[in-house]
Amino acid sequence: MKIEYYSFKRAALTAVLTVSVAALSCLKSFAQEHAEGKEEEEKGAHKITFSLGHAHVHEGIENEEKKWLVMGAWGLNYDYMFNSKWSLGLHNDLILEEFTVEKHLGEEESTILEREHPIATKLVGSYKPLKHISLMAGAGEEIAKGENYFLTTVGAEYGVHIPGGWEFGAELAYDIKWKAYDTWIFGFGISKVIPGKHKHHKG
Repeated sequence: MKIEYYSFKRAALTAVLTVSVAALSCLKSFAQEHAEGKEEEEKGAHKITFSLGHAHVHEGIENEEKKWLVMGAWGLNYDYMFNSKWSLGLHNDLILEEFTVEKHLGEEESTILEREHPIATKLVGSYKPLKHISLMAGAGEEIAKGENYFLTTVGAEYGVHIPGGWEFGAELAYDIKWKAYDTWIFGFGISKVIPGKHKHHKG
C-alpha cells in the first residue's frame, strides 16, 4: 500500500512536470512565431492577488474511512515582476477547515494527522511564455498547530487583463508536503498590478 502511494506521488509529480515542460516548449515556439511589432516590457511592477478556491486532498480520512476531501481555501499572493516574462513572489494559501489525513512517514509506515486551518507560504518563481499564461514552481512551508512541513509546488495560471491595472485569473497548483500529504489547489482570483518602469523594444 505504501509502495503504491509513493508510486502515485512520483507519477503525479512526473506528470505535472512533463506537462509543464511540454507546454513551455509549445508556448515558447508559438510566441516566437507570433512575436511582431512592438513589445512592451514592464520592469519593477508589483502584483497583489486575492483568490478564492478549493483545496483537494486525496489522502483524507472521514468517519474512519479514506476519502477525497474538497475544502474551501483563500489565497493572498505578492509578486515582483522583473519584466513581462519573469517574476518572483510570496504565495500564501489558507485552508478554511479542520481535517484529518493519512500522514506517510516512509514506505513502511503511516499515521493519522490532524490539521487545523493550515497556511502554506511559498516562494514562487513564474515564467510567462504567453501574454495570458504563467508557469510556476517554488518551495516553502505549511504552518499549522502541531507540526510544520516543508513543501514544493508547481502550477499554472491563466490571466486576463482588465482596464485600470487589474487582472482576473485562474490558478492550479500542486503542493507536495514531503513525508506528509499532498494538496491540489484550484481557484479564481483578482489582481492589482502597480506599474514599475516601462521599456519599449522595436520589433
